[in-house]
Order: sequence, then structure tokens, then C-alpha cells
Amino acid sequence: MIKRGLAMDRVDRGGMRGGGLKASRKRVRLLDEFMDLVWKLELESRCGTPIIVEGRRDAESLRRLGVGGEIISIKSIRGLRRLFERREVRRVILLMDLDREGEKVMKLVKKSLEGVVREVDTSYWRRLQAFKNLGFTQIENLHRIPEKILPRGPHP
Repeated sequence: MIKRGLAMDRVDRGGMRGGGLKASRKRVRLLDEFMDLVWKLELESRCGTPIIVEGRRDAESLRRLGVGGEIISIKSIRGLRRLFERREVRRVILLMDLDREGEKVMKLVKKSLEGVVREVDTSYWRRLQAFKNLGFTQIENLHRIPEKILPRGPHP
């Protein structure tokens, strides 16, 4: 995971490819926004809010970013509902892929969990939409976003 100080240092030393200082600042802001999102997601997860993802690779990507806590991969929507019917869970976070299929799955899961879980949070999914223009639509590639924003390269 790239620390904010390192990101700014890389920009100051000319590590960005093209675009000048204005583009560099924009990338640093984008990286800060991403790292803030990951930090909040990690905090909520460690405080007991389960994160629901589509598959094992999605969960692995979140772990690579330092997100601890409970991450649940969907095996079946019915099974997921049964799991939460047996537990006293107030809130869950849905983090599906950012493509159309992911949106369909998210809507199905959200509808399935209504009445079982008090709050189904999709705000992180909505915030991640801003990173689609970098070519990221799969949660399994989320850990690569910092490198895409500030690629490692030769420093002068």
C-alpha cells in the first residue's frame, strides 16, 4: 500500500509521466481519495461490519489493501440470506464489481437482505465508481489502483 507522504514525494521528484504539475496534483488528490476510502472501509470492517464481495479474489484484493475483519464471498444469495438470518447483524457493506453484472448482483443481494439486515450500505461501491475511468471495474483488481494512479518509474 502506498502511503500519502510517498505519493507526494514521488510527484515532487518528477515521478509522474506527462501532464505537468496540475495533472500530478490531480493524481495525488485521486490517490488521497482512494486511500481515504480504503482506510474507512478497513475501520468499519474492524469494528464488526461485514463486507460482502462476489468472490475469493475480491476478498484477497481487499486483504492486500490491509482491510481486515469479516469479508464474505457470495456462494449463493439464498445461503447469504440464511447466514444473516441466524446472526444479529445491523449493517453490511456490499462491494460488488463496478460493471453491469456487478450492479445486477448488488441489487439482488440488497433486495434479499432487506428485512434481515437493518442497513445494506452501497456507498463504498458508489464512491468507487470514480475509479472506473482508470479502467477498474473488478474488485479483484482494487489493490492495483494506487500503482495505476502513481506508477513506479525512474526518478531523476
